[in-house]
Amino acid sequence: MVRMYFFAVYFLLGYFMLQAQAPCSDFNDPTNPAGNWAPAPPPNGNVSAGFGTANPLDGSQYLILKDQSGGSWYQNTTDFQKLGDKYLGYCLYFDFYLENDSGYGMPYHPYITISDGTNGATFVANVTVTPGSGWVRIKAPIALANGGPLPSNSDGAWTGPTPAVFDNIIMNTVSVGISPDITSTQQEVVYFDNICVKPCSDCSECNSNFKLQTTTSTSGNYTTAQVFLESTNSPSLYKVDWGDGTVTDVLTSHTYLNSGSYKVCVTQYENDKPKCTTCIVICIPKPVEAGKSISNLTSPLKENSAIARAESEVAHSKEYLLVPNPAKNYVDVQTNLSKRGMVSVRILDISGKVVIEKSGTIESGKQSMKLDTEKLVQGTYIVEIQSGGKTNSQKLLISK
Repeated sequence: MVRMYFFAVYFLLGYFMLQAQAPCSDFNDPTNPAGNWAPAPPPNGNVSAGFGTANPLDGSQYLILKDQSGGSWYQNTTDFQKLGDKYLGYCLYFDFYLENDSGYGMPYHPYITISDGTNGATFVANVTVTPGSGWVRIKAPIALANGGPLPSNSDGAWTGPTPAVFDNIIMNTVSVGISPDITSTQQEVVYFDNICVKPCSDCSECNSNFKLQTTTSTSGNYTTAQVFLESTNSPSLYKVDWGDGTVTDVLTSHTYLNSGSYKVCVTQYENDKPKCTTCIVICIPKPVEAGKSISNLTSPLKENSAIARAESEVAHSKEYLLVPNPAKNYVDVQTNLSKRGMVSVRILDISGKVVIEKSGTIESGKQSMKLDTEKLVQGTYIVEIQSGGKTNSQKLLISK
């Protein structure tokens, strides 16, 4: 009995020591706010770091990263060693804010990367942000693939390597990396904060995700909308901005009298201060279709807005075609220009990061530009084609 008692005490002490020792970078140290974070070795550490205050999610100081020429990675090679060996079943949290996207102009998916020194894996968030849209808090599961799909949760999914390689990265992590890099230019500015390993069911986490139900009246003269929280928190902690100047509690439905596009935002409050906000855009058609309803529109949007735009543009494009699509090792950008001109092509992954760039002068008529996609992992990408001051976006599927 005595031995069992001491075993229980040691077990509990071990648990609380694990909790206390779990790595957490909050960038609040007055003498060394960066802690063990630093630019990556050349040529990938072209990033400048500063600090600001206050992160509205917790009122603390945060890290500011500014992109410079070349690879722009900021990493920690000390605190997050062997994540899976020590913290399997936990989550890697991070707060993110986008200040400047350098003219990227599309919703952007925040991400964080881990490495075993040879290979890397990236967690890409489902939620999208735009410059000034607000802070988001994201958690990535510290879990094994075990031969199946890479781990994912309601916040996003791990991407990159094969399941076996991913499991090795999780068990033998040597670094965590973050970056402001979004485009090929050098003006991006992003904020990070609270990069921490914590239990995935942390009760203090912020959750402003919601579903939206809209129903049009039988006369077609108005549309009502109702928000349904995905959180189990008290509804009294939330407010809804309906995008037309009206703010209500989440239990109150709202009526739209005019057609148009509305940005609906739900904000969670703590001590009367905003803690986190999630937004989606809805469209009330004109003329309103009587009796039409839109059910379970969920935030954050699972679809990439850039992909939706690309699918719309490809239907109207006569000058460009991607062949083959889906592609494997290469894709031809087939052009049919009315006159000779410069064409620039960029391929972006779902996080908005540019993975391939190529440009050249293309003659008029039917021509093609070949891009090597052999190193791209399977998934969905956006191909941006710029020529004559216009940009065309098309969806590209990579199938391995």
